[in-house]
Amino acid sequence: MIKQDFISKYIQELNKTLARIISLEIGNSDDGFLIMFNQMLQSYYKIDDNNLSTLLEVNEERDQFLLSDELKKKNILTFMKAIRVYINQNNSEKALTSYEVLKRIESLNSGIFQFPTEEDNLIAQERKVIEEKIRFI
Repeated sequence: MIKQDFISKYIQELNKTLARIISLEIGNSDDGFLIMFNQMLQSYYKIDDNNLSTLLEVNEERDQFLLSDELKKKNILTFMKAIRVYINQNNSEKALTSYEVLKRIESLNSGIFQFPTEEDNLIAQERKVIEEKIRFI
């Protein structure tokens, strides 16, 4: 029970962190985004953006945050933003790895029906941009 409470609290904190990261504007604060993105990766996944491919491996401890239903949409938006920043900085390797992580997050279906939200609309808009840009890498 204590472990579950700890994980729940950790998920709440990660949710707040992801919301702050998502709120940064692309282009205006790319360096700020990368600093916060790396802090998040280090705090919650014990990696930095040089080891993004680690998130493609199955790991129960990391996956409880990366693949959490509660965090799914925010994780999707965060990795979409990372892809755009890496593309803007001509870092195709990190952009493609982030894209693979994004696909891994999206591949898990919770089986729970949810009505579309504003976040879903934002994801759909961002997906169009990402798919267009990733084709040219």
